[in-house]
Amino acid sequence: MEQKFKQHIESLLDPTTNPKILVAVSGGVDSVVLAHLVSNCGYDFDMAHMNYKLRSVDSDLDESLVTETAKTLRVNLHKAIKPIKPNSSGIQEKARNLRYTWLEALIVKHDYDVVLTAHHADDQLETLFMRLSRGSGLEGLGGIRAKNGFLIRPLLPFFKTELVAYAKANKLKWREDISNKSTKYLRNAIRHNLMPAFLGVSPQTASNTLMSVQYLQEAFDAISAQVNTIKKAWENAPDGITIPLISIEDLQPKRFWLHHLFADYGFDAVEVEKLLDAHAGKKCVSATHELLRERDHLVLSLQSNSVDDKDEVYLVPENGIESPVKLEFSILNTDSKTTANCVLVNASKLTYPLVLRRWNKGDMFYPTGMEGKKKLSKFFKDEKMSAAAKKNQWLLCDENNVIWVIGKRLDRRYAAHDSSNILQIKII
Repeated sequence: MEQKFKQHIESLLDPTTNPKILVAVSGGVDSVVLAHLVSNCGYDFDMAHMNYKLRSVDSDLDESLVTETAKTLRVNLHKAIKPIKPNSSGIQEKARNLRYTWLEALIVKHDYDVVLTAHHADDQLETLFMRLSRGSGLEGLGGIRAKNGFLIRPLLPFFKTELVAYAKANKLKWREDISNKSTKYLRNAIRHNLMPAFLGVSPQTASNTLMSVQYLQEAFDAISAQVNTIKKAWENAPDGITIPLISIEDLQPKRFWLHHLFADYGFDAVEVEKLLDAHAGKKCVSATHELLRERDHLVLSLQSNSVDDKDEVYLVPENGIESPVKLEFSILNTDSKTTANCVLVNASKLTYPLVLRRWNKGDMFYPTGMEGKKKLSKFFKDEKMSAAAKKNQWLLCDENNVIWVIGKRLDRRYAAHDSSNILQIKII
């Protein structure tokens, strides 16, 4: 198993680059095995463990075991206590959000390149059925990705039985989470009630299903690449994004492509299709955006009725924000470059939570590529922005300063100038 793991992790993580690795360890058999495998492959790494205090003494025993494992492997351990009330709703989602927010903070603070998690083949199959039950689209049915931003899941080719066998053969210590036996959680219900019957259909069922998941991932990647190609014909304009009708009117099957092109803005493909057959001046509206029909193009913009309120302010946590502008925060991809929709900032200069707001009279910033400071009103004038475009403009700020005129210009005081503490902020 160690040789198979070594070959697989090297396909995900080039060891010649000497990556700085953080391994998330809960104390269960999966993550304990992961930590030992990474150690046996010769990688230098640290460990991270979060205690939610959900199971009283058992949670503390999990923490103690992880501490003992870190000492055995002679690695540094980061620990955090984030209590969640046992009777809270959405416990698993809350725990996941707390965990990943904390891991992202550790990456920024300690300059880790990647975080390894112990998701395995059984998790992949369970995720597929969870998302099937929720009516997920193609992206969701593609399951768990082996690489997703700073996350790497090197155990996806291995089944739980393999991990347990390895742990027993190497006399490893781990903890069993008794909550995994409860079927009140959807994943556990699928694990205990559905999976045994499904996997019992034939010896090849598990491997064939995982192959199907891989095909779905590849299909979604192909669709995403085509969507990006189509959007290259779209143009940023002062009043929004101009979408030439010629770029979308011949797409087939039409509703399929309209869904993938416009769902992120909150539009239903059926409504967009009706708009294509309407006369100029018609529009459809989502919770955040408007889509206006012009003679030979569409104009996509933020809702005009949501931009008149100067008091509209959103707090932006360390993992980004979904709405009204979807911003993704991530550790620098070495291939990334500063563009209108993607900036590289010095993470050490940011104080969270950041603020997303409209511009106010008197706002000033220090634009990259220019000397001195500039009033935003003057900057907008130089950019030849219309009144509507000014109202639609979002700013990413900290308590006192404008960090980024989103989609336009970064304040040079926050720009990353070397290879350390670089955070990528990207419009999605």
